[in-house]
Amino acid sequence: MGFEPQIRKIIEQIRPDRQTMMFSATWPKEVRKLAEDFIKAYVQVNIGALELTANRNILQIVDVCGEYDKEEKLQKLLTEIANEKENKTIIFVETKRKADDIQYSMKNKGWNV
Repeated sequence: MGFEPQIRKIIEQIRPDRQTMMFSATWPKEVRKLAEDFIKAYVQVNIGALELTANRNILQIVDVCGEYDKEEKLQKLLTEIANEKENKTIIFVETKRKADDIQYSMKNKGWNV
């Protein structure tokens, strides 16, 4: 868990008289250890199944390309996806600024964002 030192640093600065809540999409041993280290008598609430399984109906596409090719490839891929019935797309980017740039560009090209 790459961000554990930062979480520990933040948690150590919380006043002991304050209520602490942790949320996690998964419950691996590292997250359990954090809860055990910092929260006395914690309560775990699960929504859905505990076992992790991927949805077999999701198509994941990884396309490695140069920085300047990305926008053109994205437009082409979205055009292909738009022709399919009942489709949803998630685009992951590294920064909020990049997300804003992509949203602006897509809106200018007529995409429903």
